[in-house]
Amino acid sequence: MARAFEGIRVLDFSTIFAGPFAAERLARMGADVIKIEPPEAGDTARRMMAGPAFAEKGLSPIFLSVNAGKRSLALDLKHAAAKAVIRRLVKTADVVIENFRVGTMERLGLGEAVFREARPDLIYCSISGYGRTGPKAGAAAYDGAIQAESGMMSVTGHPDTGPTRAGYFAVDMATGITAAYAVATALFQRARTGAGRRIDVPMLDTAIALQAPNLFSYLYEGAPPRLTGNRSYAMLPTDDSFPTRDGHIQVTGFTDDQVKAVCEVVGRSDLLDDPRFADAAARQRNIDAMQAELAAAFRTDDKAVWERKLAAAGVPAAAINTYPEVIAHPQLVDRGVFADAPAPDGIAGYGAAAPDGRAPGIRANFELDGDGPAPIRPAPTLGEHTDELLAELGYDGPAIAELHASGAVKR
Repeated sequence: MARAFEGIRVLDFSTIFAGPFAAERLARMGADVIKIEPPEAGDTARRMMAGPAFAEKGLSPIFLSVNAGKRSLALDLKHAAAKAVIRRLVKTADVVIENFRVGTMERLGLGEAVFREARPDLIYCSISGYGRTGPKAGAAAYDGAIQAESGMMSVTGHPDTGPTRAGYFAVDMATGITAAYAVATALFQRARTGAGRRIDVPMLDTAIALQAPNLFSYLYEGAPPRLTGNRSYAMLPTDDSFPTRDGHIQVTGFTDDQVKAVCEVVGRSDLLDDPRFADAAARQRNIDAMQAELAAAFRTDDKAVWERKLAAAGVPAAAINTYPEVIAHPQLVDRGVFADAPAPDGIAGYGAAAPDGRAPGIRANFELDGDGPAPIRPAPTLGEHTDELLAELGYDGPAIAELHASGAVKR
């Protein structure tokens, strides 16, 4: 059975994380994604946060994480001959994804209006920090700044140390998923109406959507946000993280029955006989005192032991795992989430890439019976498919050689 987006061609002009991740999601469902990159260095992410070996190849691990399944076409978009290639290419495309600042594509003599002349039913998706309208339209933005501006950091952190941002690219990756969903929606609508669509996906709007429960609490009840660390908003002493003998565990003892179970599991049923902790209101007033008692009990054993005991007692709890522990997690191992994938050309033997051409990978985060996300080719080296794609567009050998000689393209 064909995957959902087989036969769909996506031109990916985007860089770093959000746009590339959106296009990679579509590639996993069968789309032919062509990554269009500057010929000298390519996507900025090719060398970001990379050791020397990966940076030299232009294949940083973070680049690999969001660019699998694509073909790379290296073009100088300021070159007239390269623009001619793009105009020919867009006639074959269904979707364009870009994350340039507002107006950049138009200044290059490209953009939605030009593309739509060649392909009237084109789906044109713009990803940006703030969207195409409003006083900050066109302003540069990165994940950390959006976490701050959106209010995320105002509710993340500890009262004594101040706000902090998430330790991963939360807004970038969520924006990528949002864009992929929007493109899928537009493709579905086009199948019904035949009409192309313009999609505007701002990172700031995405960050607001992620905070809907918190913001609704404020909008409806005026509850001011506050830093609570790992404590719940309800300030319940059994809904927090606790140090154990070998790490930490996150416990969510919310109901009275769960509170009782937590105390029983750690061998401190006597706490509920203390008037300070006898009911929910008293426990909230004396949260520090009760948590000190519980913390002392949790320190007597390992986090995995407490996780098993609490689960058996019906209390939601999870060890706070390190990345090595996550990769070895039985649930993820059973589902094959960390599955080896083909290694890109040139990195066999670097890092965890084996000489047999396999490298670590993460499979799609959902399943669809029969025609779901499938393993795909590795992320491309810069310009790896330039000549292949030019030939598909009808350029013959001499014409391709002329494009290379002019500097318009690179392989």
